[in-house]
Amino acid sequence: MGANDLKENRQLPDRIDKPMPNVSFDLERIPVKPRIGLLTAISFVVGSIIGSGIFISPKGALVNSGSVGLSLVIWAASGVLTMLLSLTYAELGVMLPKSGGDYTIVKTGIGDIPAFLISWTATVVTNSGSRTVLALVFADYVCAPIFPCGAPNSIRKSMAAVQLLLLAITNTISVRLVSSLQNFFTLAKVLALICITTGGVVYLAQNGGRNLENSFDDSTNDVTSISLAIYSCMWAYGGYPNLNEIAEEIIEPKKNIPRALIISITLITCIYLTTNISYFAVLPKDVFLSSSAVAFTWGDKMLGSASILIPISVMCSVHGASNGGFFSDVRVRFAAARTGHLPEVLSFLHHKSRIPLVSLVLNTFLSLVLLIPGDISELINLVGFVGFLVQGLTMISYLRLRYQRRNIPKNPEDFRIPLFVPILALAICVFMLVSPFISKPRIEFLYGAGFILSGLLLYFPFVYFQFRIPGCDKFTTFTQLCLEVCPTILDKDLKI
Repeated sequence: MGANDLKENRQLPDRIDKPMPNVSFDLERIPVKPRIGLLTAISFVVGSIIGSGIFISPKGALVNSGSVGLSLVIWAASGVLTMLLSLTYAELGVMLPKSGGDYTIVKTGIGDIPAFLISWTATVVTNSGSRTVLALVFADYVCAPIFPCGAPNSIRKSMAAVQLLLLAITNTISVRLVSSLQNFFTLAKVLALICITTGGVVYLAQNGGRNLENSFDDSTNDVTSISLAIYSCMWAYGGYPNLNEIAEEIIEPKKNIPRALIISITLITCIYLTTNISYFAVLPKDVFLSSSAVAFTWGDKMLGSASILIPISVMCSVHGASNGGFFSDVRVRFAAARTGHLPEVLSFLHHKSRIPLVSLVLNTFLSLVLLIPGDISELINLVGFVGFLVQGLTMISYLRLRYQRRNIPKNPEDFRIPLFVPILALAICVFMLVSPFISKPRIEFLYGAGFILSGLLLYFPFVYFQFRIPGCDKFTTFTQLCLEVCPTILDKDLKI
């Protein structure tokens, strides 16, 4: 039986604490369960942000900025921008403690069309593209000690595919397993970065800072180059909106979302700056630029035979970020599907684990498809461009929601930020969208803009006019029977 066959007047349960019997799992709509506390939320944010970025973005930031000094300035500025954006997301999490992240925020603040374009782009490109980039980086560091001269592309992509499938299986089992693994990998990656930082401090104490002298020589003043350096850094800081995507599964979201974001971003900014200083202190600029795996090159010089620990740490870091990303990605599709912007079957939950299993399968499939082209730098630029567009729309949504609530008395317990914070963040997002086209336009940005607008070709027939493809109901029934999933409570019935 499909979701559309449910009777309109059925009384829906507010909460179901026990798994539903197999014979009736498709007869009732079931809600999402809150089960993530503050510590796990912090671990989730840190684990989602610290992934491949700090191991691959330093090279891109240096190449585009031209100098060590300007590169470090851009890393610090990106940390400040991330904090501004995350503070806005923190208040939005208090306003709208619902799954879906940017999609839910934009739908509530602006309307259906931009929200649909976000869900369309996230479903096909940005979320899946991010997982693909992380899988390729994971494969690169697996291959680094095995193939010193570079692994064949077929082996590299095969390893990336195995990692994606392993993540899918992990996320299928249970939320508790995902949370436990996230805590473990977060601890492992933070310890690895602390080790790199400590090594840099020791090297500076013993050898001085010769590699940091004249650090602003060769700094670029080209706007497009600087914006590309920021894209590289912001890739490393990406992941903080993921917490809003799982807001319904967080215990006391109005308290724990702001706390988790502020603590996490502050910690990560400090770690990133000290890690980059360690990289630059140990590796001369020419060696840095010639390295395909900066952290591995650093470890080879500082740790000798123990340098194998670095690729292992990077693999843990990347796998942890992908683990958190897989968990949150499917919640965007889940939220869009239960409002009618995507096929409703994508919102169906497994009757025992309450996991959006159909969305998880789709996310895995699309990530595997994007392995075929497999160009990391172009994927990073495309994901970054779309990310700034989505975050700009989120800032506009925030300002509109804030205006709509101007006459509502402020609750002393609510988290509230000064108005200049989202305005400044919006201005920076607009600059980051315009700057890549100023002097040397990149083709991937034009592709990104075109792909986003192509979603309108789907919105009007399938969402606005509600055209149904023949056979959809049979496919929904088949999916329910195969995956043991059943409908969730619709967005209009949520009591949030």
